Amino acid sequence: MKIGIDIDDTMADTFDYLMPYIAEFFDVDIKYLNDNNISYSNLPKEMKERELEFAKKYYDKVIASTPFKPKVAEYINKIKELGHEIIVITARDKTLYTDEYKTTIEELKNNNIHYDKLVCDFNKAKVCENEKVDLFIDDSIENCKRVCKIGIKTILFNSKGNMKDKTNLYRVDNWKDIYEKIKQYS
Repeated sequence: MKIGIDIDDTMADTFDYLMPYIAEFFDVDIKYLNDNNISYSNLPKEMKERELEFAKKYYDKVIASTPFKPKVAEYINKIKELGHEIIVITARDKTLYTDEYKTTIEELKNNNIHYDKLVCDFNKAKVCENEKVDLFIDDSIENCKRVCKIGIKTILFNSKGNMKDKTNLYRVDNWKDIYEKIKQYS
């Protein structure tokens, strides 16, 4: 199978890692961010309006150092050992990064992630279709729904941004569960 996998808040706890920078930039307490369960998908209006400014200031400098979730590299290696192809699909582009590919490749290398292809594009459904992906894993309900609409299986990774949202999508909390589901599909 060809498996498409998102990075931010799927492989990595990106938003949590960025919280100190977000707090500094927007002059808010981390406690406020945590207490209000703030994530990419529910930024308050005043933060959303300055999101690109924040990205330009920090992403190139700090994203490559983002730590990944426990055992991601181990389970991706196990998935590859089953004979599957890994295509990393991330919504990163020149509006957010000086060089989205360079930063992302460095981040994946820093976290020992072995993959076959990297695609940086906001239209993940189109990428999945073009790359003939069989299974897509993301923390975005909307991305998963768009991919499902074109007949591709999805796994929704639970994150702060989607925990309170109701959906019929198959959900997981960890990479062991992803691996077990992929073994069932194999």
